[in-house]
Amino acid sequence: MRTAFAVSNASVDTLRALNYSPFLECFRQPRGGKNSTRLGEMLSAVGPAYGTVFTRIDCQPSHGVELISQSDMFSAEPAGRVVRPDSMARPERHQVQRWQVLIAGAGTLGETELFGRSIIADARLEGKYVGPDALALSFKEPGSVDSLYVYAFLCTDIGVSLMRSTSYGTKLLRFWTSAVRKLCIPDAEPAVKERVAKAIRTAVEKREKYSREIRAARRIIEDLPEVREVLLSCDDRKARFTISTGPFVTIGARNHATLGTARNKLDRLWRSRLGELMEPNGIYNGPRFARVTCSKPHGIDFLDQRDIFSIRPVARRIVEPAISRRLLYVSDSALLIASNGQLSEGTLFARVETAAFGIHRCGITQHILRLIPKPDEHDFLLGFLSSKIGGLLLKSTAVGTSIPMMHLGLLASLPCPHLNDANRAAVSNHVQAAIKARTASETAENEAVRIIEQEVLPSWLA
Repeated sequence: MRTAFAVSNASVDTLRALNYSPFLECFRQPRGGKNSTRLGEMLSAVGPAYGTVFTRIDCQPSHGVELISQSDMFSAEPAGRVVRPDSMARPERHQVQRWQVLIAGAGTLGETELFGRSIIADARLEGKYVGPDALALSFKEPGSVDSLYVYAFLCTDIGVSLMRSTSYGTKLLRFWTSAVRKLCIPDAEPAVKERVAKAIRTAVEKREKYSREIRAARRIIEDLPEVREVLLSCDDRKARFTISTGPFVTIGARNHATLGTARNKLDRLWRSRLGELMEPNGIYNGPRFARVTCSKPHGIDFLDQRDIFSIRPVARRIVEPAISRRLLYVSDSALLIASNGQLSEGTLFARVETAAFGIHRCGITQHILRLIPKPDEHDFLLGFLSSKIGGLLLKSTAVGTSIPMMHLGLLASLPCPHLNDANRAAVSNHVQAAIKARTASETAENEAVRIIEQEVLPSWLA
């Protein structure tokens, strides 16, 4: 839709960008006794590493730092590639600090694109390093009421449009940092800002709790003696071989030997198989289908592979395809696996997620593998398959060259550990605590955005 608007004072900022937003004019003038504040006045730094190009030199985790991409910033569990710190001229400028606001700074204006969207740096991101496509906003008072209020405002639809209005370029857009500093943030009553800040703090605390709990569940499995031995033997990157007497489900899985002879040991020690823990026909992919974009109230929310593993999914609205609901939707007890992609470090391939985080309410892309576990196996399998040893086993089922995908026969035959009752209960407790924490985090952040959209912006836009 095209938009026409008038500006009070024409300047290079208003005439430069085709993406200019009329909301900028609304927030520049005082409304109802309230003033707006320029974003730059609250910041100590705007993107110190933004646009800094460098050659990434990979290395062993013990010698490097974790570099996260734009997609990694919004991932529920950020996992970037490990590079040498001297790849960057000024590494300290790339390091993420707690309470920074990280903004996806390269992309297009597509409705579901990450470009212009913000995420606040919590313990999951703190200490990692961002590349040249991330714009980091550092506040003079990190974690203050005003800084958290600004973050919540930038998460609104209007906040995203204002950020995108500072972009320049044609095919791949980037931000003009001087224009970012001039963005006007509409003020609100102190009590309202306190409520917003409290909700954001809750969201951050619950996200961190989610991360701790899910890692604690995996640690119980990774502390098994045989698992520690296998992980130790697989630390070195080198070619491996395995000896098998069959049966041979396929001879096309060249990744089947990635664990070497350690896989044979696990097969002997762990008698249980993944297929045995599933409901009948409980391992399957979705079908290919046309995706026809539409607008609410028509259609359904649809999630692609990126959004399945995002801490804040941005669903696409499409016409509901004429396929079986079983192939389009899943129950909240389903496990979802990224089964198409690359095996390199930092990719989504073999990541595991549960549909309990609201994913069951959306349509799912065909690139996601569905696992429907038996009722008592969900928590155990989420902890096991999302652990390091689970990821290695899942990757060993990959077939193909350009875009590998998981072989369902090899997947069903994967060995699964046997846990005693105490360990099994502990895994379940941690997983359930993680699910509750992440759900509470999403609720709190949505509430902060709702307060601004319904209690602050109407008076400014009237």
